Amino acid sequence: MFYDTLTHLKNNKRKTGLEIALDTYLMDCRARRLSPSTLVHYREQLLPFLRFVGEFGVITPGTVTGHHIRAYLVSLQERGLKDTSQHAAARPIRAFFNFLVREEVIDVSPMRNVQMPRLAKRIMPAFTKEEVEKLLDTCTHLRDKAMILCLIDSGCRSSEFTALRVEDVDMRAGIIRIKNGKGGKDRITYIGAKARKVLLRYLLERGEVAPIDPLWISFNTGKGLTHYGLRLILHRLGKRADIQPCSPHVFRRTCALWSLRAGMNIFALQQMMGHTDLTTLQRYLALVEADLEQAHRSHGAVDNMM
Repeated sequence: MFYDTLTHLKNNKRKTGLEIALDTYLMDCRARRLSPSTLVHYREQLLPFLRFVGEFGVITPGTVTGHHIRAYLVSLQERGLKDTSQHAAARPIRAFFNFLVREEVIDVSPMRNVQMPRLAKRIMPAFTKEEVEKLLDTCTHLRDKAMILCLIDSGCRSSEFTALRVEDVDMRAGIIRIKNGKGGKDRITYIGAKARKVLLRYLLERGEVAPIDPLWISFNTGKGLTHYGLRLILHRLGKRADIQPCSPHVFRRTCALWSLRAGMNIFALQQMMGHTDLTTLQRYLALVEADLEQAHRSHGAVDNMM
């Protein structure tokens, strides 16, 4: 039972009921093998919420109400947080209380009647062909050119991309095997002939490499490139090319949008990118359909030829 488990947690005598519940929830997340970055995100989002309700004297799971949660979400709005940040804060709170219901700590979740913060239906920016060409022109190393092409072609997340080993890429078929991606899932994605050609030149330039060696290495340390290192390199390239933002996720969005414009099936793209649902890709599909509508207005056969 829940409270039997709590007796094994360290220092629980100094903690409130909500803090002990949070420790137990994070232990459950670890047992389910969620990624370390997900655990950090949950903790960073839930601790401020616990401190907020603590100011109202709320220190146990059963005394949290929907009003407390709404007040916290309003406080995020008043601080000027974006809608995406508000939504990102609400999701762990919902998951936390759903866990407590499953563990029979509380009967119903206080989130039950709380509406999630509304997200604006916007299409986040992707690169244009001209911008990618400018980024490639600013590269002084084959590694950076290879990274740009492989990021766009594969649609990898930053953590997946930096975790790649040499053996994870089939240079003949262009298959990239992603191990333990988001949600602990493995999947396959691809890079085309142009990206493979530059990637092969980069690997040849490195000299002798073993199958288990990191695919991307830092020139400063000679070790595998980290998530932070990748972001820094892309930011510097973007600054040189006067293109901002220039982050790993913009490359991922570019992969989605360009693939749909090229005619890729949306369900195939979903599998390649590791999306659990089609919500995000449908936004890009709507943009592609708008492109087609505009193209027909400008170049429709009957209107323009007769």
